[in-house]
Amino acid sequence: MLTVRLFRPFSAAHFVAALPASARAIAVLDRSKEPGSAGEALYLDVLAALHESERPTERVIGGRYGLSSKEFTPAMVKAIFAELAAPTPRRHFTVGIDDDLGYSSLSYDAQFSIEDSATTRCVFWGLGADGTVGANKDSIKMIGDDANTYAQGYFVYDSKKSGSLTVSHLRFGPAPSARLLDRARRLCRLPSVCLS
Repeated sequence: MLTVRLFRPFSAAHFVAALPASARAIAVLDRSKEPGSAGEALYLDVLAALHESERPTERVIGGRYGLSSKEFTPAMVKAIFAELAAPTPRRHFTVGIDDDLGYSSLSYDAQFSIEDSATTRCVFWGLGADGTVGANKDSIKMIGDDANTYAQGYFVYDSKKSGSLTVSHLRFGPAPSARLLDRARRLCRLPSVCLS
């Protein structure tokens, strides 16, 4: 996966140099929509960079993800790779929303997961200053102290402190999160290189 950190000015030379020589098919993912354009901004710049460098690539497709604040899940990534491997993939696609105007949506299995079935995921909602975030931070620390359990916590809260909504995301299980990518590659049959 290649992540573009600086965009417009877009350094075509640096982009082409960072692209692995083994890459033959590329899916460019944009999180924006440009109505009336021939494609999204990053997709067009990648096409131009590849064309000007005369680098041979079998195919380049472009898609939109995360529109309307939709989550971007492993199931959606699997659908993108399936589209990229199709004999005649769509040049433009959308994933995560139902495009009922342009009919460019990729279908995906929403139940697909790369996590171990023994992994437990929890979401707790609370109000600022009610102790929910503190209790969940303590909980995830105690769970993580077990030598046979790997734990992660992610907490969302407002700077207003008291009275605002808080959300605590906890995940724990017997497998470390670092092994998720290897599991994803096996389940999705993913190549080792993709572009976003």
